[in-house]
Amino acid sequence: MRVLLVDDSRQIQAALRALLSRAPEVVVVGGAEDCAGALALIEDRAPDLVVLDVELAHGDRGYDLLRCIRSRHPRLRVVVLSNFGWEAMRKPFIDAGAQAYFDKALEFRQAIDWIRERAGAGTGSPEGRA
Repeated sequence: MRVLLVDDSRQIQAALRALLSRAPEVVVVGGAEDCAGALALIEDRAPDLVVLDVELAHGDRGYDLLRCIRSRHPRLRVVVLSNFGWEAMRKPFIDAGAQAYFDKALEFRQAIDWIRERAGAGTGSPEGRA
């Protein structure tokens, strides 16, 4: 599974890259900090999954990027990994087409496991914490 990381924190990107690279079936194809960078990498690197943060660099919003991805690449899977774990944040992302939404502080390991499970199974089923 080819994974693109979209997070304004390079530290989070590095941590995700390190954890995901332990799974041989996962290849991190790049990282972006904002919407423009993410869209360019989606076009160039054709990921199977985007790991998306809620707040991005330059005032960009993950929700806007998710909607753009759904419009341009409807089959591309997106999982949200954010510091905002509230249900009031989670529901709109799931309703907009994210396959799962995880809280970085409380569910980071679950998010990694979720990604690895889908990579190993090769499934596109929209499961996970909704």
